[in-house]
Amino acid sequence: MDGLSEGIAAGSAPGAQALPKSAFGAAPAGQPDVLAPLFTGSGKEYFRIWIVNLLLIVATLGIYSAWAKVRRLQYFDRNTRIGGAVFDFRGDPLAILRGRVVAVVMLGLYHYAFGFSTAVALCIIGVLFLALPWLLRGAMRFRLQNTYYRGVPFAFTGSIAGAYAVFLPFLVLFVAPAASLALDPSGMAAGLIGLLYLAFPLLYGRLKAYQHGHVRFGAARSSYDVSPWRFYRFYLVALGLVLLIGIVLGIAAASSMWLFKDLIKTYPVMGGIMAFAGVAAGYLSVLLLFPYMVARTANLVWSNTSFPGITMQSDMSARAFARLQIVNVLLTVVTLGLFRPFAVVRIHKFRLAALTIIAEGGFEPALAVAAASAGSGGALGDGAADFFGFDLSL
Repeated sequence: MDGLSEGIAAGSAPGAQALPKSAFGAAPAGQPDVLAPLFTGSGKEYFRIWIVNLLLIVATLGIYSAWAKVRRLQYFDRNTRIGGAVFDFRGDPLAILRGRVVAVVMLGLYHYAFGFSTAVALCIIGVLFLALPWLLRGAMRFRLQNTYYRGVPFAFTGSIAGAYAVFLPFLVLFVAPAASLALDPSGMAAGLIGLLYLAFPLLYGRLKAYQHGHVRFGAARSSYDVSPWRFYRFYLVALGLVLLIGIVLGIAAASSMWLFKDLIKTYPVMGGIMAFAGVAAGYLSVLLLFPYMVARTANLVWSNTSFPGITMQSDMSARAFARLQIVNVLLTVVTLGLFRPFAVVRIHKFRLAALTIIAEGGFEPALAVAAASAGSGGALGDGAADFFGFDLSL
């Protein structure tokens, strides 16, 4: 959950938007504390970190990427303020480097598996299926157990059995079509197996339940109550919009080819230009659906996650996010990628601005209860007993 620094918890809070937000809490007596997360960094500051990281990654042939990730996470966590305090990340870059070496080796084995023999390939895929859920769970533990707020670490308490139940279907979803194509070059089996992608919204919903339902801050455990089937609504809407855009662009392309058929016969290059313009328009139109998916899923997930005494409301506007992304993409292209760090900061601030943290009994009392029990072994006990020294994420 890399988005943890965006808020302590989430939960439905009807009418919370009518309450005044504060960066520190301190609501009048009898009213809940309503806090607004605040990011104190800037694109200019992050650009200096980003450009140095980029140069060192290139100079070290990628080895420095682990240290670069730690610097990036520390910058965003230490500049994300809630209730007068900031987050912190204390992960070991060497642990991240080990995880990336493991990831590269596993990716290489999978990529070249069928180049040896079918039997070897099936054995390698079997090993990957057994190892990846365990490693991905370890990556979640690593990320959270190295994230601190007011000196108290978070923790991930999802079970190993839960990890296999969540991640194995994803592995089948992404590996089965390619594996079947290698075994059956005709592609018929791959086409049938491709129907498994219809289950993606359900699997994504189960993944979010596993992530958000097993977080702990001190002694405070998260709760999450969203049916995975609710995610289908967003995907069906997106699919409908894609089909509509495809029909509109198809009619426009056919009409243009018919209207300008004489010009195209005289100048064949015009046909290529029109075809390219149509493809580009379709790509950009579909690309605009990504902010819709991000906004709707973020609002659903975060607004239904909570800690004892602390909830959060997410109200991210899909249209505003789409406008932000369009500007970010255009400026990144125009500046040949140099606007990228500024775009990352703009997105982080936008996400934080959509969050409202509500503490019905007061923010400080809720944190005090969680932090007071953090040293009892409940929050940290299983961290020392389990392996979480790998981080496979980027």
